[in-house]
Amino acid sequence: AGFHNSIFRGKSLGSAVTAGQYAAISGGTFDDMYIGDYWTIDGVTYRIAAFNYFYNCGDTALTQNHVTLVPDARLYTHVMNDTNITTGGYIGSKMYEEGLDAAKTTIKNAFSGHVVKHRQYLCNAVTDGEASAGEWVDSEVELMNEVMVYGSVVTTYGLYNVGICKSQLPLFTYRHDLIGPRQTCWLRDVASASSFALVYSSGNAHRNTASNEFGVRPAFSIS
Repeated sequence: AGFHNSIFRGKSLGSAVTAGQYAAISGGTFDDMYIGDYWTIDGVTYRIAAFNYFYNCGDTALTQNHVTLVPDARLYTHVMNDTNITTGGYIGSKMYEEGLDAAKTTIKNAFSGHVVKHRQYLCNAVTDGEASAGEWVDSEVELMNEVMVYGSVVTTYGLYNVGICKSQLPLFTYRHDLIGPRQTCWLRDVASASSFALVYSSGNAHRNTASNEFGVRPAFSIS
């Protein structure tokens, strides 16, 4: 995984993951796959962002070899909450409770039976506008956080926003232009009592109030 994480290529891998490609992922060889390579499935480009990013993480360790993917652009738009609150953090948001459902359906149809379920530590409480607690939950498809995208905490207080997603995805290390697809897309970090972090359409790190409808561009892993 370390070797494959160190090379950006950007090659098309086809319109579906083949049996051979799945075998290379689950076996941990990652043959003929590198950062930036992509599958285009039903009009969506899913790009390899990291190899074994979550390996050995979780209150129950993930020991399954995997590839983490990010779509090149938003799948659709949605609010974080109906009103400008961050009560309950990311886990308490409308986005988490139902806003990712369509993304999960699309992704599970594209990678049927191969989306990795693992444990993530996600924010579940906010105090004075800062993420103040978290919990371990089963996770398959989630919004990214600031660290995964930018490589650091920018607009937010870290800790409960970061969890196990504590380093920049290699994709964004090598291709800064892919961080912002000229679309404003939500990140999951609590940024204040009324706002969550996001990647702004002009490319800058930003935050906005929760009732605004912005892009849903989640990350997930396959094996």
